[in-house]
Amino acid sequence: MVNVESTTIRKDNPMTLSPNRPPGSTVGRREDGDISLGRIHQRTTPGTVAGVLRTAILDGTLAPGSQLREAHIAADLGVSRAPLREALSILADEGLVVKIAYKGAFVAEVSAKGMAEIASLRKRLEPYAIELALPRLSGAGRTKIVRTLQDMARGADDGDLTRTIDAHMSFHRVIYELSEHGLLLDLWRSWESQLQLFLSADHQSFPDLHDVVAEHERLLTIIDTGDLEAITREIDRHVHGSTDAAPAATAPFDGSQPSNA
Repeated sequence: MVNVESTTIRKDNPMTLSPNRPPGSTVGRREDGDISLGRIHQRTTPGTVAGVLRTAILDGTLAPGSQLREAHIAADLGVSRAPLREALSILADEGLVVKIAYKGAFVAEVSAKGMAEIASLRKRLEPYAIELALPRLSGAGRTKIVRTLQDMARGADDGDLTRTIDAHMSFHRVIYELSEHGLLLDLWRSWESQLQLFLSADHQSFPDLHDVVAEHERLLTIIDTGDLEAITREIDRHVHGSTDAAPAATAPFDGSQPSNA
């Protein structure tokens, strides 16, 4: 069942907001103590609005299951309803928003079953993507994947959950891109937003975001060996926690077995 909440987050929300919001938006507290998404101070486009909402979803400001009330968001961001509706359609296509007839738009929730299905595919497909990518994990390809680790480390240093997740996703996306296998990349893109939403909750189970960096440095070290059996074993370990996720992204994670996804 979808929980109905407004897009205004109460002041007792424990989630820390990311400082890495899209340009042109501001986040702060209103006089009543509630958090506002802030007005957009640049040319309004559906992409701009989608960017603000995407970040608010992924950093937990807009909780899974919460209702996205058009009138409230439009007034809060200082935009008209037309680009907002287009932005919600963009996010619906990405899997971050669910539209329900006669009820409205809601932040998507990620089920344990959905994450288990994604994990089962990744365990089988990601070793193959890595095998195909190996010849290109040098030169420009190496630069791309190392840059994701550097971004991940900077996010961890700043305690920036959203930036760490973005870099985490980029690390794996680069592997699929370097595989130069179009269908594999399409598959990654088909579940990327759901995985991001899951990670926005699951990353909170790490006592230290630097643990995420260390896991990916370990994975790259094993990839560098070129040992396909070792790579397959590591991928199986790396994504294992996803299959044991909580029933939905709204449920708290106890940190007993965090996903390394």
